[in-house]
Amino acid sequence: MTTRIITGIVLAILAIVVVVHGGLVFFFLMLALALVGLREFFRLTKMYRPLPLAGFAGLILMLAMAWFYTPTAVFGAVCGGVLFTAVLGLLAGPRPGITVRMGTTVLGLLYLGLGFSALLLTRRLDDGAGIVLTVVFGTWAGDTMAYFTGKFFGATPMAPHLSPKKTWEGFAGGAISTVLLVVFIGLYTPLGPSSSLLLGAVIAVAGPLGDLFESLIKRDVQIKDSGRGIPGHGGVLDRFDALLWASVAAYFVLTALLHY
Repeated sequence: MTTRIITGIVLAILAIVVVVHGGLVFFFLMLALALVGLREFFRLTKMYRPLPLAGFAGLILMLAMAWFYTPTAVFGAVCGGVLFTAVLGLLAGPRPGITVRMGTTVLGLLYLGLGFSALLLTRRLDDGAGIVLTVVFGTWAGDTMAYFTGKFFGATPMAPHLSPKKTWEGFAGGAISTVLLVVFIGLYTPLGPSSSLLLGAVIAVAGPLGDLFESLIKRDVQIKDSGRGIPGHGGVLDRFDALLWASVAAYFVLTALLHY
C-alpha cells in the first residue's frame, strides 16, 4: 500500500507538470504511454496472435494526427490503421484464426488510440491544460475513493464475474467523489458549475466502465496484471484503464454538448 501511495503522488506531480507544460513533452509522454499500453495489450492477447506492426503503426499515426492536425485527421488515421491491418491479414492468407487476429489488432488500436488521442485533443482546447487535469484527477479520485469505500462499506457485488471485489457501494463513493471534485475545480475554471456537473457525471460512469473493460480482457486471458512497469499499480493498462474511457467520454461531452 505504501508503494502504491508513493507512486500515486509521483504520478500526480508528473501529470501536473507535464500537462501544464504541454508541447512536445506532453505529446511524447502520451505516445510513450500509449505504445507501452498497446504492447501490454498485445502481450495479454498473444493467444489470439494479433498483428503488432499494424497496431503500432496505426497508433503512432492516430496520436500524431490528434496533436498536429485535426479530429478529422484522427478518423483518417483510424481508417488507415484498419486498412493496414486488413492488408497484413491478406498477406498472411486464409489461415485459421486470421479474422480473430485482425479483430484483436483493431481492438487494441482503438482501445489505446482513442483514449490517448482524446487526451491530446482535449489539451488543444481552450483552457485545455485545466480540463485535462480535471479529467485525470476526477477519474483518479473516483478510482481511489471507490477502492476505500468498497473496502470499508462494500456489501453488494457490482460485477462478481468480472471483478469480485468491486461493489455498488464502492461505485457510489467513487462517483460522488468524482462529481464533487470536478465541480469544485469547475468553480475556478471557465467550465463553471453546471458544465462541470455534467462532465463529472459522465466521468463517474465512464471511468468504472473502463476499469471493468480491462477486467473483462484479463479474465478472458486469465492474467492478473497487464504489466509491472508502475510500482504498486501494475502496468499502464492497470493504471490508465479508467482514464482511457473517461477521456473519450469527456472529449465527446466537451465538444458535442458543451461546444468547446
